[in-house]
Amino acid sequence: MIKNISIIGAGNLTKAILSGICRKKNFYTINLIDINKNKRSLQKKYDINFSSTFTSNISKSDLIFLIVKPGEYRSVLKKINKFLTNRSILISFMAGISHDQIKENIDSNTPIVRCMTNLTIANFDSYIFYYSKTLDAKTTKSLNNFFSKFSKLSKCRSEDEIDKITALYGSGPAYYIFFNKIVRDSFIQMGYSIKDSKKFTCDLLEGTTKLIEGSNNLDKVINSIASKGGTTEAALREFKKSKIQQSLTKAIFKAYKKSKNILRK
Repeated sequence: MIKNISIIGAGNLTKAILSGICRKKNFYTINLIDINKNKRSLQKKYDINFSSTFTSNISKSDLIFLIVKPGEYRSVLKKINKFLTNRSILISFMAGISHDQIKENIDSNTPIVRCMTNLTIANFDSYIFYYSKTLDAKTTKSLNNFFSKFSKLSKCRSEDEIDKITALYGSGPAYYIFFNKIVRDSFIQMGYSIKDSKKFTCDLLEGTTKLIEGSNNLDKVINSIASKGGTTEAALREFKKSKIQQSLTKAIFKAYKKSKNILRK
């Protein structure tokens, strides 16, 4: 049974995951480790332990979350290597860092799981996608029970799928927010207050998401909105003229390519 968790790295994704996990905080002892001592403020907020150094407490962990920048993975693994045991599971949320890259930098046979999610996990609204080469059925069941308490779960068939998910799902909220900002700014440019522009845009996008939830044919939904010769058709024609779909698809594939070569500049 999972009781003791160490989380290395205290960035935005960690805060989102903590918001999810700590809804079940009575069940877990959580140790957060970050060299930035200013992150100690998270200790009180989430009712967890905090340390700015790596200690033997890591070896007592059932799960060790790695949520650090990909470029830091070697130095972090070097620091925690002596504390890793076979009883722990190493959970990596590092974009683009493969199972083998992690394995090459540790001495133990600690099971390794690659995961990806996004910031909406703070509100129970996110999937955690995962992949592992080494988990047995018993350990997989234990992880499923843990993650399902604060997220939805989806198993990936390969590391390549995790890299695709990184580009599509991990980065996805930024794409959505980017479009939200365009619509919101358009409201403002047409004379609406910032407060109303925010309210109307979020209502619009949230309502539209619900509208298409059960639909397998989005073109049909679009056509039901865009009357021939009307305002919607005029806007959509401009979108096609500007090749917006091609640009967005190209951008997402660039993100996927980057996730495959995350350490290259």
